[in-house]
Amino acid sequence: MQRRSFLIFGALAAPVHARGRTGASAGGVPPVAAGRKNIPNVIVTSQDGRRHRFYDDLVKSKMVVINFFYANCTGICPRMTSNLLKVRKELENRAPGRVGRDIFLYSISLKPEEDTPKRLALYAGMHGIKPDSGWLLLRAKRPDTELLRARLGFKDSDPVLDADIDQHTGMVRLGSDVYDKWAACPALGPVYTIVDSLLWMDLKLPRRGYD
Repeated sequence: MQRRSFLIFGALAAPVHARGRTGASAGGVPPVAAGRKNIPNVIVTSQDGRRHRFYDDLVKSKMVVINFFYANCTGICPRMTSNLLKVRKELENRAPGRVGRDIFLYSISLKPEEDTPKRLALYAGMHGIKPDSGWLLLRAKRPDTELLRARLGFKDSDPVLDADIDQHTGMVRLGSDVYDKWAACPALGPVYTIVDSLLWMDLKLPRRGYD
């Protein structure tokens, strides 16, 4: 699998400031939509079979880490999951007790027709994502999946690349709905970059420098 990743900082309303890919042809990444008002409030179902309103139940008043994946992916997805496990652990170290309370991780399926809650639960178990970890694997109806991709900035401006699921972007969206601050960075990037990028959105959380 080839992979594409890019880096975005600033509010969702802002244009893309910097981007880059590895293992794929160059091309534009469209600016992402505006902040919390444009986050879709579509119905999503988690690996435990529960239904949620995406904004009202999962994003509102929370800090979130969001990526897209699919369960039978054998390329970048398992590596993204592995790195996000490390991100979750570091978040728990840096903000004890907040992961699963007001800091959450969400992985949204790119193949909702295949990724039933049962399959998502199997994927979670296989990769060590515990039910009470503050990390939900989600599926939505196909039109709602595409709306989430578009509004969260996961669609490619090249329609040919965008239509090829094997070419899906290897990035994570980071956000604080409390302050309506949003950013993105490569899912395979250094754990400290992802964690710092999220925690910098909340002045009450400890910050830490790395060599």
